[in-house]
Amino acid sequence: MKITSVQAYKTNPQAFISQNKAQQSNVMSQHYINSQKPALTLVDVNYNQLLINKKTTNFSGINKTSLKLLEQPPLEDKLAYLFNSVIDNDLIITGKNLQDAKKAIYNSLDKIKQVIKKAYFVEDNSLTGTLGFFKNETKHNINIINPNEFDLSIISTQETIDLKNKEIAYLTPEDLVIINGKIIPIKDKPDNDLSFLKTSFVKIFDFTQDTEQRIEQINKKNIASLIPEAKKKAHPVTFKDVGGQDKLIDELKKSIIYPINHPKGFETLDVNHGFILYGPPGTGKTHIARALANEANANFVGLNGLELESKWIGESEANWRNLFESAKENQPTIIFIDEFDAIARARGGIDEFGDKVVNQILTLMTDIDNEGSDVYVIAATNNYKALDPAIKRSGRFGKHLEVGLPDAKGLKQIFDIHAKKKPIDPKVNKDEIATRLFDLKASGADVKYIINEAHINGYQRAGIFEKMENNTLKDSDIDNFTILPEDIDKAIKAFIDSKQGNTRKPIGYTK
Repeated sequence: MKITSVQAYKTNPQAFISQNKAQQSNVMSQHYINSQKPALTLVDVNYNQLLINKKTTNFSGINKTSLKLLEQPPLEDKLAYLFNSVIDNDLIITGKNLQDAKKAIYNSLDKIKQVIKKAYFVEDNSLTGTLGFFKNETKHNINIINPNEFDLSIISTQETIDLKNKEIAYLTPEDLVIINGKIIPIKDKPDNDLSFLKTSFVKIFDFTQDTEQRIEQINKKNIASLIPEAKKKAHPVTFKDVGGQDKLIDELKKSIIYPINHPKGFETLDVNHGFILYGPPGTGKTHIARALANEANANFVGLNGLELESKWIGESEANWRNLFESAKENQPTIIFIDEFDAIARARGGIDEFGDKVVNQILTLMTDIDNEGSDVYVIAATNNYKALDPAIKRSGRFGKHLEVGLPDAKGLKQIFDIHAKKKPIDPKVNKDEIATRLFDLKASGADVKYIINEAHINGYQRAGIFEKMENNTLKDSDIDNFTILPEDIDKAIKAFIDSKQGNTRKPIGYTK
């Protein structure tokens, strides 16, 4: 019965180590003896090309060591040479072929907690598996990682370590690494200088330039986050950013913000926990809900009505239960459900699963109302008539608030809000534009669109896009740019054409 290397070591450690050293000495002696035999040729190890023919060459000037080095050194000498060459952030990989070694190391990278700037690959046909080596960033000693699905063994004078998949250990000279029965002694230096042979046994992949650029980007991002002046924090939307809905905002303050912030004042009042915002598209229902959550300093959960739906029976109801439980655990919470009519249509149709979801929502709303939780559910719809009657009643979604199109005053407010950071020329008459937009029955979303289109029109007129194309744009071009009345007029005309369907028809379209 054949005894494995690990078993032999455990049986008699000192004898095993001594025997291994003797074997290595014999191997090196054999290398030396072979080098004394007459050689027919010297061969370029990089390209296997004939360099010298013995019949026509005098070898008297070539010493024995030089001849010996023409042979490929053993793996342990190659590794020892690289151990003395590599620095932190370098990785040494050895295996039978690069493709398999790359795959094994790639799957173990989550355990290497340092940036790899260079990779050295040493091919060895006698290896069954892959080994990875790198320097520890703090102690600078050599570490080994096992990227294989099987265990490795590391044998030292004190102990034997079984290294499992993705495990890392440090190595010292005279340790023995055993991979599938192959013994690799760890040496502090090779027996000979392998500098001129380096290109013959190692492939080098240098990622330094790309890596350092990425490190610089990460460092700048991290430092910027420490400096308040350099950190661009998104402006949280508040009621100041909502125009043309003063009456609605006043109602939401009384119904939600005041009960959250002044609970004692509502101890003897019935508080609504369900609201329906209804009105045409583009009037800012989602925008208002976000502003409400920020004004109330409450958690905000926004979702589309169908996001919690599942094709599996019972799973949709469970999703809604989990949502409400999470809201109660993190109260005060405002849940905003857009396109509510998609899930809360009148029951009694052929969709029995949809009816179960409606029943579940009704039960959850009743629970919130009975418990008095600081959870408020705002449902938005463009199709108010389609909602189930039980959804609309008090105790569930009892307060219904219309979000209508803004009047002229509201449109001017909305224009000012969206134009706040735009370079609007002083010649622009905002009152006149608000009146025109009111006549067109424009919504808040329409105003935002028109202002943005006017900005684009201005860039086109001022040649900004052309300068961008030619890379001749200067900071002063942007600093001196303003949106003129003609740019807004052009945007309004395009808006009118789109509303009336006066868009250009495609070629070949005759109807």
